[in-house]
Amino acid sequence: MPSKKERDWSTTIVTYSTVIFAIVSLITAYITITNWRTQRQADRPYFSLKESPQIELQKGVTFEFEFTNVGKHAASNLVSNTYVFDQSLTLKPIHIDEYALINDIPRETATRLLIQLNVQEISFTDVVRPQYLVIYLSYTDPVLNQAYQQALFMKWAGVIDEGAQPLVYTEASEKDKIINYLRSYHLKI
Repeated sequence: MPSKKERDWSTTIVTYSTVIFAIVSLITAYITITNWRTQRQADRPYFSLKESPQIELQKGVTFEFEFTNVGKHAASNLVSNTYVFDQSLTLKPIHIDEYALINDIPRETATRLLIQLNVQEISFTDVVRPQYLVIYLSYTDPVLNQAYQQALFMKWAGVIDEGAQPLVYTEASEKDKIINYLRSYHLKI
């Protein structure tokens, strides 16, 4: 029969082993949950511009965007809010529009968005002043039942000598000013 000292030593070893096993199990569970959450976010729907937006001058200005869902999950309940406003940020927006799609957009599927500025919205002459374009997308991942938002900030140098200038991405330093401008008009962003 083992002595009391040997039994205490054996009990101590078993206790420490159990504690170490419990800590390792907690760490493993934490890593597994973290990896699962990361993978889940990687699978979410996400829209990317496929090509540079097309600009057409004809009885106004039309911008055509082609977005592709590059995520693994479909996107449902896609709503786009589009805003066009003067780069001076002193005039009211010339174009505010909301468009909602009924159909889901599966992965690797493209959808088009047209922004049409008619002659009444924009002073259409040989020169159109520089404008900001903001596209605010909101949609749901039907697999995870989670809502997502994306905002695309672009600027357009306008029309110079009857030629439409290309759209470019807005600089990061301009983002806060644009957001404050949109909020001053109580627009979604």
